[in-house]
Amino acid sequence: MKTASETFRSLGHPATRGRGEILRILAESPLPLSPREIRERIPDPKPDVSTVYRNLSLMLAIGLVRSVALHERSRRYEAASDGAHRHRVVCRRCGRIESFQPKRCDLSRIESDIRGTLGFDVTDHSLEFFGACADCGPGKEKP
Repeated sequence: MKTASETFRSLGHPATRGRGEILRILAESPLPLSPREIRERIPDPKPDVSTVYRNLSLMLAIGLVRSVALHERSRRYEAASDGAHRHRVVCRRCGRIESFQPKRCDLSRIESDIRGTLGFDVTDHSLEFFGACADCGPGKEKP
């Protein structure tokens, strides 16, 4: 498997410090991050926000990162990893996001239905659940 630097170079893009930092930050984060959160975690000197967006767009196009829509105004990003998938819960009241690893994740019947009905070969998935966190749950006032 190619390293990120090799992937960039093989496609004619330089492997810059900023791109390396973005990939490192995403790989270390258990949760998907917004472009602004990514920028905040980059050590000084920080690139401008538009540079972070452009780099994320490039990395998305070449398969190094995944875009995650969590019903927010902006998208979030996470490192792409072969065959791995993520599960998240999102509080609709306060916006808190938590990541979890289920003891077992067996979506093989759903994947089989997708393959049989649509002819689509599923290689991985991302799963989000929405509701209220423990702090915002039943009987608690909205912040």
